[in-house]
Amino acid sequence: MHHPRSAVISGSLTALLATSLSACGAVDSGSAAGDSGRCKPSDVTLVQSGRGLENEYYVAVNAGARAFAKSRHAHRYQWIASNGDSSKQLSQIQSILAKGGKCVVLNVDPNESSVLPAIVKAVDKSGAWLVTQWNRPDGLAPESESPHWVAHMSVDGVPQGYETAKALFRSMGGKGSIVALQGILDNAPAQERFRGLKKALKEYPGIKLLGDQTAGWDRTKAQNVTQTYLTKYGHRIGGIWAASDSMGLGALGAVKNAGRKGKVKIASIDGLAETVHDVRDPSTGYVATTPSTGAAQGGLGMSIGYAAATGRINPAKEPQGHRSFYLKPLPIITRANASSVPSPTDTTKLDFTHLWSQNGRPIK
Repeated sequence: MHHPRSAVISGSLTALLATSLSACGAVDSGSAAGDSGRCKPSDVTLVQSGRGLENEYYVAVNAGARAFAKSRHAHRYQWIASNGDSSKQLSQIQSILAKGGKCVVLNVDPNESSVLPAIVKAVDKSGAWLVTQWNRPDGLAPESESPHWVAHMSVDGVPQGYETAKALFRSMGGKGSIVALQGILDNAPAQERFRGLKKALKEYPGIKLLGDQTAGWDRTKAQNVTQTYLTKYGHRIGGIWAASDSMGLGALGAVKNAGRKGKVKIASIDGLAETVHDVRDPSTGYVATTPSTGAAQGGLGMSIGYAAATGRINPAKEPQGHRSFYLKPLPIITRANASSVPSPTDTTKLDFTHLWSQNGRPIK
């Protein structure tokens, strides 16, 4: 999400992209494109790249990736934080590939879609193995680009946006006005989740969307944007829909500061433990979120890349539904079921022996 990301590409990233793309050009003949991996398990370095561990979603991702590393007795595991900086993320990955070569397995949440082509080129050139989460540019897919880009997984945001919006509208009695907080606009999950909201709005003519604005997946920005909305619209706002829990929690902070806790209903997406706690407490006005997929994305993403690196699978021979896919959809979390939701960092249910056990429909 999953998942706060940088909203702009810096000039330094533009330079890095140009360098990476020109340096790589065609697929390097040494990358053994089409070959499955030949690395000994003891030679594999596992690398998880995401924003930062101050975000609870990435704590869950890290927990899943670490659980996989532990299951394979892999001592070489590292988390690298991009801190929402795409140029930093690309530099980190290039540095690791320069040292580790073809036995590096990367599970990457690209900070934004536009940095991914350079990451894929760098991985391909080194002969390493890449699994990606959430963000990719339109028209770019593992099955058409490279066997070394093993797989891309995401969560279908349309049903998430749709079901959380419907829960919000029902809590408002099907009438009233809302505002919406969007994620980074070039991020696929932000676009999908907002489409889900718009789908729900068509089914609830009594609900009016007063305004929507990006808060960049960021809690502080979301609190500020919500404060501005509350100042502008006042008591007309009966509900807030946020594309992520971080932003939903920021909105709740603004609502509390305005003395309207419980009166303004909130729904969001991601299943952070703090949000689930708020959904359990009717006094907060928080009515819905979605189950966390962080641990699954960390653990299963790493396991798929590892299987390619060690030769268990040959990505070039896997079906399209194993190369680009959504995870299986899960029911949303409301007060009715919030007390039975496991911790986002719970990895006990992850099955690393069945690589495709959580696959839902292919991403076309």
